[in-house]
Amino acid sequence: MTLRSPSLLIALVCAVTLPAPAFGQARQFLVYDGKSYGPDQLDVAAVSPVAVAAPKRLPNGDFAVPRAADGHFYIAGAVNGFPVVFMVDTGARFTTVPARLASNAGIRVGRVTFFETAGGRERGGLSAANVLALGPFTVPDAAVAVLDRLQSPVLGMDALSRFRISHAHGFMTLRPAP
Repeated sequence: MTLRSPSLLIALVCAVTLPAPAFGQARQFLVYDGKSYGPDQLDVAAVSPVAVAAPKRLPNGDFAVPRAADGHFYIAGAVNGFPVVFMVDTGARFTTVPARLASNAGIRVGRVTFFETAGGRERGGLSAANVLALGPFTVPDAAVAVLDRLQSPVLGMDALSRFRISHAHGFMTLRPAP
């Protein structure tokens, strides 16, 4: 299936019906995440969404972000005061937002730039002098790229390089660089 409009979001939902237990009624499930579950896993998945510990501020001022079930790290933050959830991407040069969020995020204009993305070369805009909020931290004077095909905000190395980053025990820890 090819989507022609980047603003069109289609959720594929798979219906699963399990055989009825003895003297019972057949159980039906809708699988929203596109994953395959065994019959014994569906009951558990239906009552236990992915549990991830909340990010926390440590006594020394560091910020510890837990690894999500998909293996990525996500940080609640904001671009120019507009709330977003960033996926941390150490392979991304710039912090990037989808074009559909740019106006809400206070980005008025971006200088035309070509970006090398995982999906190939893409034309987008680069805006300067933005303010990012990352958990308890503020990153002033940040560049933010804007791309049409991007699905969700990405926190890139331009912002991450302002921190000392460490990983241990399923957490990524951010400490402001001196």
